[in-house]
Amino acid sequence: MARHELPVLALDVDGVLLDYLGGFVPWLKEQGHHVTKEAHEVDDWDLSNILPHCDDDQTVELIGRFSESDHFGHLSALPGAREAVALLRTEFPDLRMVAITSAGHSPVTLRNRCDNLTRRGFALDDVTVLPLGGDKREHLSRLPKGSVFVDDLFKNVSVAESVGMPSILYRQPYNAKDTHHLLAHNWVETLNLVRGLLHVPHRVLRAA
Repeated sequence: MARHELPVLALDVDGVLLDYLGGFVPWLKEQGHHVTKEAHEVDDWDLSNILPHCDDDQTVELIGRFSESDHFGHLSALPGAREAVALLRTEFPDLRMVAITSAGHSPVTLRNRCDNLTRRGFALDDVTVLPLGGDKREHLSRLPKGSVFVDDLFKNVSVAESVGMPSILYRQPYNAKDTHHLLAHNWVETLNLVRGLLHVPHRVLRAA
């Protein structure tokens, strides 16, 4: 990812822009797996809680297969995400918005991810797809000073802040045990936090 002079808004995808579990859990059921929780009931990011009959290797294999499936390319947008991104595009016309997602290294996964984001109306400037569980530090460290990051995993938020980037933790049931000084429970709160953190040229919107 190239370095840019103006700040960048970097966004995770699964659990921030798109409803990953809302696609993954139904897919598991279609594959004949017994799932112990529905998507909205997953309260820990350890997927062994919903797949107790699978060991770690089997779970990783399933996640990889899912990322190459048609379901992965048709995940729903989280409520308000598309509208908030579009509004930021209007308010901050010079802002670059990028996705940094650890979804898998397969070319099929990359194509699914990009097609899905486009299909849901996310007009992003760049999409970087890292291997499953990939460390985002290197990519985040390349972004210019003043950039802002949004992620649903506390470990990624911590990595971003370790390289000097203000970062918002997007609340999901599986990160309820984590706390952070920049915490958003929905995209209305995320939008307001991003507005306050960004220092880029913007156009003031006036009521009609």
